[in-house]
Parts: sequence; C-alpha cells; structure tokens
Amino acid sequence: MKRQFSKLHRRLIYTVLLAVFGLILAFGIQALSEKQAISTEPKVTQLSCLTTPTLSPEQLSVQGRYSYERGDFDIAIDCWKKAAESYQKSGNETEKINNQINQAQAEQALGLYPRACNTLLQIYREQEPEKDCNDWLKDENTQDGNIQDGKKPIQSFVTLLEQRADSPAKIAGLRSLGNVLRGLGELDLSHQVLLLSLRKSQPQEKAAIWLDIGNSRRAFSNKEEDIYSRSQYSPNLVCGIVSAFAAKKAYGEAGLTAKSPSTTQLQAELNQLSLLLDIRDGYNERVIDQLLQRNRPLIKLYSQVEKCITKLTLSETSSQDLGSNEIFNNIVSRKFLSDQNQLLQPDYINNLQQQIEKLPITHTTLYTRLNFANSLIRLNQNNNQPDLENKIAGFLQEKFKQAKAQGDKKAESYALGYFGKLYMEKDPKQAIFHTQKALIIAQSIPDPNIVYQWQWQLGQIYKPKRNIQDIQAQAKDIKNGFKNLEEARKAYREAFETLQSLRRELAVGSPDAQFSFLEEIEKIYREYIDVLLWDGEPQTQPQQEHISQAREVISSLQAVELENFLRQACPENNLDNIDKIIDNKAKRTTAFISPIVLENRIETILKLPGDPILKRFNKPIVSKEKFDEFIRDVQRNLEEEYTFQDVRQKSHELYQLLVEDVDKYIDEYNQENLIKIDTLVFALDTDLRNIPLAALVRDPTSKGYLIDKYAIALAPRLEIPTPQVLQNRKINVLAAGLTEAKLPELERKFPKLNFVKEELKVLEEIAKDNPARLSVTSLSDDKFNKQEFQKKINASAFQIVHLATHGQFSSTSENTFILAADQLIRVNEVGNLFRIQAQNQKEPIELLILSACETASGDKRATLGLSGVAVRSGSRSAIASLWTIDDKFSVEFTKQFYNQLKNPNQTKAQALQQAQIALKKSLKENEHPRDWAPYILVGNWL
Repeated sequence: MKRQFSKLHRRLIYTVLLAVFGLILAFGIQALSEKQAISTEPKVTQLSCLTTPTLSPEQLSVQGRYSYERGDFDIAIDCWKKAAESYQKSGNETEKINNQINQAQAEQALGLYPRACNTLLQIYREQEPEKDCNDWLKDENTQDGNIQDGKKPIQSFVTLLEQRADSPAKIAGLRSLGNVLRGLGELDLSHQVLLLSLRKSQPQEKAAIWLDIGNSRRAFSNKEEDIYSRSQYSPNLVCGIVSAFAAKKAYGEAGLTAKSPSTTQLQAELNQLSLLLDIRDGYNERVIDQLLQRNRPLIKLYSQVEKCITKLTLSETSSQDLGSNEIFNNIVSRKFLSDQNQLLQPDYINNLQQQIEKLPITHTTLYTRLNFANSLIRLNQNNNQPDLENKIAGFLQEKFKQAKAQGDKKAESYALGYFGKLYMEKDPKQAIFHTQKALIIAQSIPDPNIVYQWQWQLGQIYKPKRNIQDIQAQAKDIKNGFKNLEEARKAYREAFETLQSLRRELAVGSPDAQFSFLEEIEKIYREYIDVLLWDGEPQTQPQQEHISQAREVISSLQAVELENFLRQACPENNLDNIDKIIDNKAKRTTAFISPIVLENRIETILKLPGDPILKRFNKPIVSKEKFDEFIRDVQRNLEEEYTFQDVRQKSHELYQLLVEDVDKYIDEYNQENLIKIDTLVFALDTDLRNIPLAALVRDPTSKGYLIDKYAIALAPRLEIPTPQVLQNRKINVLAAGLTEAKLPELERKFPKLNFVKEELKVLEEIAKDNPARLSVTSLSDDKFNKQEFQKKINASAFQIVHLATHGQFSSTSENTFILAADQLIRVNEVGNLFRIQAQNQKEPIELLILSACETASGDKRATLGLSGVAVRSGSRSAIASLWTIDDKFSVEFTKQFYNQLKNPNQTKAQALQQAQIALKKSLKENEHPRDWAPYILVGNWL
C-alpha cells in the first residue's frame, strides 16, 4: 500500500499542535472553540504571570490567550493555571473550569497528554480526588472485560461523566477530554466521550464537536489500515474504509452546522481534502480487488460493512445516517479511489485558498495555512503541474515570512521543510538547501520530533537512484555520486540516532500511536540499512562498520517492536550480547544469522564463533511486496494438510534465498578451523518470523530439511537474558493443562484438546523414570485456574513451566493470551502471576513451553506475542507452536523433547531438534511439516 513516505508528511503539521506521540492520531489543526481561550481584548502587553502578583484572574486569563496565540504554551499554562486557582478562591466555578479547559489545550499543544488528561479530570472528580488519568484508564481498560453494574468499564466511565457534566462549563470540558483521549490512543473512549459531548451541547457548539468526531474516526481508520498492513485481515481493511467514510461524514456535518463563513467550516473542508488524499494514497485497485476476492459472495462484505458501522454507532449520532449500501457500493464500484471528486478539483482548491487568505494571522491559522500547503504538495505529486508548483512555492514563501514575523520557529521549520519536499524530485539542490535550513531551525528549538523528519528527508534526497539514467542525471545535478552516498548515510544515521533518543517515550505511549509511529520508523530504518549496504561502484561497497551498523539498526527495530508490544522499555539488566555468547559460552558450535528484507534484495549478515569479521550475503528479489506475498503463501501451505509438494518446492526456494550461501560458507569455515557449527540462531526480520525454519528444504532430492543438519533457535534482538544451561541440574517442571474451555462464550472458539491428560501423564512417567534429573508438579483442568496456578508457581523454584492449553500470540497485547479454566490470562497479566516467583527465587524460569498455542492468522508480527509472554514471565527462553496441530502430536513431541532434555549433554536447541527429527520420522511417508515443524525456540538456546 502506498503509504509510508506520504504518511509522514501528511501528519507533520499535526505534530506541532497535537502531540509528541499521540500526534500520530490527530488530524487537522483545531481552532479553539468560542468557549476555549476566549478573549475579546484588542491588544495585550505581555506580562509574567508568575512574577506579577497583582494580576487579576481576568488579566491572567487574557495573558494566557495572548501567550497561546504566540505559541508560548508554557507561559499560557502558567497563566491559565493561576487564573483557575484565583477563580476557585473567589467561588467562580464556571470561570475556573473554563481556564482549566484552556490549560489542558496548551498542555496538548506541548504533547503533554497525560498531564492534560489529569487537568481535565479535576473538573469531574468528586469522591476520587487522588485518582489520576492513569487510574481511570486502567479501570476503563480492565483486560478481562469485567462487568460493573451491568455495564462494561467503558460504558461505566461514560455514564459517570454524563452524570457529572451538569453545567455548561463541564459539558464544554467533555470535548477537550475527548480530544485528549484520542491523543492518548484511547480511541473507543475518545469517540464515546465526544458523542456524549455532542448530545449534551448547545446547537452552536455542535459544528466544532463534529470536527473532533471526524478526527477520532479518522484515527480509527488509520489504526485499522495499519493493522491490515501487518495482518492482511480483510475485516480491518473494511473497517478502515468505513471509518474513513464516517470521518468524511462527520466533517460534512461540521460544515453543515457551522456558521458560514467560519474557521470551523474552513477546517472541516481542509480536513475533508486531506482525508480524500489519504484515501487516494492509502488504497489502490489491487488492494480492493483482493478484498472483493476474499469476500465472495459479496454478502460477506456487506455484512462486514454493517459490523463496522455498528462498531462506530453511526446510526445513533448522525442526522444523515451513513448507510451500509452507500459504503458497500462505493467499495464495489471503487468510486472512492477516483480523482474526480469535486474536493480535488482546481476551482474548489482555489476557493479554499481564498478563504484561508482571509483568516487573521495567528499561531493557529498559520498552521492551518501550512496544513493546506502540504495538501497542495500532495496534489502536485500526482499531477506535476508547473503552475501549481510555482503557486505552492509562493504560498510557502509568504508563510515563512509570517512565521518569522511571529517568531514561530516551528512554523519556520515546517515552511522550509515543505520547500524541500516540493523540490525533492525536480531540483535536488534546492531541496537540500531548504531542508538543511529547516533542520538547523528544528535543532535550535530543539524538537526531536521535527528534527528526525528533516534528517530523513535529507537522506532520501541524497540517496542514489537505482536506475542508470537516474544515476547519471543525479550525478550531473550533484556532481559527486560517492559523496552523495556518504551524505545519505550520514543523514540517515542522524535520523536513526534521533529516533533512538525517543524510544523510551515511545515505549510508554499509547498502543495505537506506537504502532503507527512504528510503521513509519520501520521505513526509515530499512532505507538506512539500504544505503549502509549499498552495492554500486567499488568505492561505495559497504565496509565492516557499515555491516555492523546495519545489524544494529535492524536489531533496534526489533527492540522497538517488542517495547511497543509490552508498552514498556525492554529490560536492560542481566543481558548478554549474542556475539559474546557465541564466542565464549557456546563452545564454538553456534552461528548467528540476521536476514534483512529490503525493497529489492535480501541481505543476510553472518556472525561466526571466534571471528570478529561479519560476513554479508545478498540475494535479489523482485520486490518486497512480492516477497511478502510469497512468505504468506509459504505459511498457508505449511499450515494446510494437502500441500506437501508445494511446501517442499517453496521451502527450498526460501532456503536458497535465506540460508544457502550461509550454509556453504559454514561448511568451508568448519573445515578451515576444524570445528563443527551445529546450531543456527536467527534474528528474523518481521516477514519471516511466522515461518518455522526447521521446515526449509536443503535438498529437494534427498528430502533433507534444515533441521536435519542444524539445531535452530530465534533471538528477538542482539541481547538475550544471561544464559544458563540445564545440563547437570535437576529440572523442576510445573505442568498445567486444560482439556476444554469452561466458560460458555469460549467453548465454540476453542475445540476440546483430547490428549491433554495423556501429555501430562507422559511428563510424569518420564520424571518417574528419571527422578535425579526431572520432577513434575501437575495442574489439570479445573485445578488449572488462575489462583491455583499462581499459588503453585510462587511456592517453589521451577526451571520449566509447561502449559498444554489453548492460547494465541498476536502483535497486540490484548489479543495475546493463555486459556485457564476460569478465564483468559492475557499477556499483561502474566507478569503479575510470575512476579512473586521472580522475587523469591534466585534464578528466573529457564524455559516456558506452550504446546497448544498458535499465532494469530496472517499477523506478520504475531511472534512478538511469544517474546512478550517470555519477557512478562521472566523466562530466559520459550518454546511454542506457530499453529494449532492435532494434540496427539503434542503428546509425542512432549515425550521426545523431555527424553532428549534429560540427556545432560544436550542444549535446549538440540533437544528440540532431535524431538522434531524423531517426530518427523514417526510420520514416515506422511511427513508434512505442518505436523512436526511448528515448534520454535525463542531466547536462550543453551
């Protein structure tokens, strides 16, 4: 989908006013409503609200408005906070609340969303004076969906607000709270609060609220589209399209109910314009063709459209109901992809510009103008009209002068950065000049959220072209191709370092903002790796420092993915670098492999024991998009029953792309150094993680698989928990299993596991035969409940926890869970279960085994769920299945694995290898990998 490059720039302006990371979820520059930041004073002399004690509350309020309009948000916060305190002392409740709303508005402008949320919740606190925003949201987000007074938590929270919003001032605060919640990524709650605000507000206030509802629905659309990009799950695509239509409808309602002419009406039209550009850029004929093919007969698509509309509760809120028929017909006819929409036509654009030029010059309207300029640039990217380009250049020049006159450094930076964007393809020299100036200003503020975007833009401008004619043209323009590549590497490195500095903030941000941000930085990281490993003239060949840096960059991306999943920074204590483990602890038997999928090739970086020099291999591919399709096809064939020949062919092709060159090199290295590397540890790129590498076919004639030659493990990044070995230690196992779901609503979703008791019995028998090596404590069926499991795991020191129950791994924490007798145990709750054990025991759990779990279908980041469960439990490693298999095979796998593990000379990876080989042999001629290959080991392999 054609999103990544334009997605960043179309959200740039939203960055300034609407967040640090919640910014990704905000759309358009909202003007302050008539009840927000009100002041009719004609001129104001700036005074210090902190050092001028004689200011009246009215003067403080006016000073806040003056500072806000100048972009001095910190000063505005101080003024409005003091005004609110003064009004409280005088007993003026209404003005106190109005100033609290204004204060929250300024806090949003600085990206301080949790703080703004706390400011607004002060308005509605009664019996909970100590309860802050995080406490409210934790209650609202109760993971197991507990019902409170017959209502789900989100409904209870909205009902509480409805009861307490009992004055015009408090009703006005609901709109601000809805916007803050959107910035925090709480999209469902944001939408519900805004709908409540709409129901309770006066007619003259509804236009501005419709504008905000449109923004929240647009956030839903982006979220669903982002999820679809990783899962290829068509209901997410449908809901993305439905939410986009719903946003368009809300903007239309804002325009219809606003006074004409008004800033709100103009903003609604601008938001509609940028939304249409998003739709045009975000979807294409191929994507819609796939959607229609997957939903035949089309009644399935119609049903999905209705479900998405119900999810947004449109029928309850719109004076002009958005019907299923309208959206369904638009999708089938592809009307919404057309460039013929009247909002994209020159006459309409000219009319918009005339309205914009009539706006007064303020901080807010300056960003409205820049937002419009960005839309014009996007329009010109498809049409390439010289007249329009000149018009945009003149418009930006004027905005730059206005920003300079106002002393607004951020606006200056945006205006110059947009100049650079405008000239990127046509005039690289001008693009570089303006982008560098934009970067210097952003660094002087400093604002890393703007800085990295101009650093990235510089990297894209400098990056050499693949096509020979393009290279010659670029060389003619810039004169020095080699210097150009070095400048590109430098610019991308600086963008990467800036993003690294933001990682901790990203880790604790909202999940929706995190994912959208992750999708964008993934593009930057991959482009950086591309220029680091650039193949061109001999003098541009990547050096060892470039290869090492490329591996660090992909590892950083993997760490960010895991941090986003966990919503916390990855643990930094008790970690060992994999290179050191391979050199010092793995007895020179292990190689570490990092495959990286780029747009036109697969790069593979190899680390060998005792060798400080990283080796690099690459194989061409048609495109990353085609390769992703190939991987999904391989995954489907692996999971289906009657696909043996296709699996073997495609698995061999994948072996040739990923491992063949490495395999040959390892053979030569073994001979030269008189060693035997028998274990491969992979740090797999996103698209590859759902493929069990054990199933790769080395030799299609002899039926030889990769697992026949190597033990295999996966590492989530370059560091793993300090490894310990299980050799020569007694292994205590806590084994728990569930035959069938006990909760009625889960029975249909999770089929009965008939062999669970047999699996636990096999474990007990192996322990009985080997008491010096293995002991087993079992929990079965009803006894495997949350309370009993927590009691057992915290009572003794276990090296292995073995769970024979349904579960699912997904790239989202809410869809990653383990099924117990009494409830779903979600990944965020796993840490609570294991916490006392971690505090009381000297060593963490060495191995977590999940024998009947599976990854979410189509989710290319689903194995993050397995890594997340391991991290939450404190386990050094985990074994799980990538898909559901007949649980009689789980019994045989368990038997083979523990029989291997009792051998004190076997590592965990080798035990897994031998168990899979034995399971494969037991199938004889029916050795389809779906039955023996799905098990993967993540983490410590020793």
